Amino acid sequence: MTHEPDPPQPSPTSRSRDETTSRTARVLRWTLPFAVSAILLGWILSGMDLAALADRFTPQVAAIFVPTLVVFLLISLAIEAVSLVWVVSYYHDFSSWMLAARIKAASYLLGLINYALGAGAVTLLLRRRAGVPLSQAAGSVLLIALFDLGSLVLITLVALGMRESEASMLRTGSVALGALALLAIFALLRAPISLGPIDRLRDWQVLQAARTLPMGLLMRLGVLRLVAVGSFIVLTGVTLRSFNVDIPLAPLIVSICILLVISAIPMAAAGLGTGQVAFVALFEGYAEPETLLAASLTLSFGLIVTRAAIGLVFAREFTAEAFHARREIAP
Repeated sequence: MTHEPDPPQPSPTSRSRDETTSRTARVLRWTLPFAVSAILLGWILSGMDLAALADRFTPQVAAIFVPTLVVFLLISLAIEAVSLVWVVSYYHDFSSWMLAARIKAASYLLGLINYALGAGAVTLLLRRRAGVPLSQAAGSVLLIALFDLGSLVLITLVALGMRESEASMLRTGSVALGALALLAIFALLRAPISLGPIDRLRDWQVLQAARTLPMGLLMRLGVLRLVAVGSFIVLTGVTLRSFNVDIPLAPLIVSICILLVISAIPMAAAGLGTGQVAFVALFEGYAEPETLLAASLTLSFGLIVTRAAIGLVFAREFTAEAFHARREIAP
C-alpha cells in the first residue's frame, strides 16, 4: 500500500498574510459605509447656504415631526412583530408577539449600518431566542424582505398610473416588467410540477417559506407589508409638509419608494448621505435645496437616533441566554 504524501501546510508567513488580509477586509466592511456617508454629506453640505439650512429647523417642525415619528415607530414595530409571528409560527412554535418585537428592536442597531446586517441580526436572534432552525429563520426573514420589495413595486405602479405623461408611461412599463419578474420567480418556486434542474434551487431550506406557506397567509402578509411601506410614505410626506413643502401625491409616492430602495443598498451607513443626495435630487423643483436637505436630515437623524436608542435598550436580547444561565447556576 502506497502512502500518499500529506498536503502541504501553509507557512507561518502565508498564514500571517491571510490573517492580515482578512482583518483588513473586516475593518473596511465596517468602516467604509461610514466613510461614504461622511464624504457624501460633506459634498452636499458644501453646496448649501448653511445659515439658511439652520434656519429651517424650527420648533414648529419639531411639534409636527416628533409625534408623527413616535406613531410611526410604534406602528412599524408592531407590524414587524406580527409579520414574524405569522411566518415563523407556521413551521415552529413561535407565538409571542412581545418576543418578536424585542427581536426586531434589538436588530435596529445593526440595521442602522445596512439592511442586510439588520436582517442577519433578526435571523440570529430567532435562532438564539426562539430556537428556530437557522434555515427557517433566514427563510422567514427573506420572505418578508421579498414582500417589502413587492410592496414597493406595487405602490410605485399605482402611483405611476396616476400620472399621464409619456415619460410616466415608460417608467410604468419598466416597473411592470420588474413586477412580472417577481411574480414569475414566485410562481416557479411554488409550481406543483417538476422543473428539472431548478428543483435543486427550490429545495433549498431557506426558500421553504416562500415555497410552502398557504396563499391565505401570504395574502395577509402582503397587505401588512403594504401598510408598512405606506406608513413610511406618510411619515415622509408629513415631514415635508412640516417644512411647508407641498408635493403632488403621485410623484411623492414614486420618489419615496425610490428612496427606500436606495437606502437599502449597503453603501452608506443607514443610507445617510446617499439618502440626502437622492432626496434633494428627487424633489428638486418643489422647494429650495436647503429646505429639502433640512427635511431629509430631520427624517434621517430622527430615525437613526430613535432606532439606535431602541436598539440599545433591547441589545440585551443578544446575550439573554447567558443571563438566564448565570441566574440558574447562581447559589
